[in-house]
Amino acid sequence: MAIVIAVANQKGGCGKTTLAMNLAGALGRTGYKVLLVDADPQGSAMQWRNNREESGLPFTIQPYPYGTIHKELPKQLAESEYELVVIDCPPGGAIKGDSRFRADDITRSALLAAHLILMPVRPTPLDYHAATALLPLLQDIAFYRQDQPVRAFLVINGKAPGRTRLGAEAKEVARELFTTDGVDIRVMESELCARQAFAEAPSTGMTVVDYEPDSKASEEIRSLTEEVLACLSQNAAV
Repeated sequence: MAIVIAVANQKGGCGKTTLAMNLAGALGRTGYKVLLVDADPQGSAMQWRNNREESGLPFTIQPYPYGTIHKELPKQLAESEYELVVIDCPPGGAIKGDSRFRADDITRSALLAAHLILMPVRPTPLDYHAATALLPLLQDIAFYRQDQPVRAFLVINGKAPGRTRLGAEAKEVARELFTTDGVDIRVMESELCARQAFAEAPSTGMTVVDYEPDSKASEEIRSLTEEVLACLSQNAAV
């Protein structure tokens, strides 16, 4: 069965799609068979892919913005050759155009399906506090999955390049804020900086490892990918 990674944060604009797409790209170029599930009703990942007439992405994208991911995804994976799945979750709140449904339901379903949760967060106090809105959902998941610990990692995203005081303090502040009963929340050592390649790659329909393979952005994504694989290998052979 494939291993599922959910990329989630209730705050919009934190870089969920950037992280999900580039992680999937790096995993695909490493040789894994990867599926990216675009669970955001806005379809940002699909729009990224459609910016290129013929997809050169080393992974498959499938839109599924519904709150039944945890039920339907295992059925699909049981009959597929995918080894890794990355779910790009929506921001929190009501789904635009249909107030009957909330994006929180989609995210909750994605978290229930996940073996590993990545939470991209920008290193500012306001972004940290906004991101803690995900903690109640993580507590819900921990309650329903008492036999399987919830493993969540913060990913510092959009940090200014270089050693800034804000960047140096980012991990310690995150460790203090993101503590909740029943959920093992840690901070990834790898960080993603605000780099031009991350901003330019979507318009080409490519991820940074193909758009600028020798760039600092690609180096950061590869470092994060290696760290993610190391985390997964602690529980299962990938």
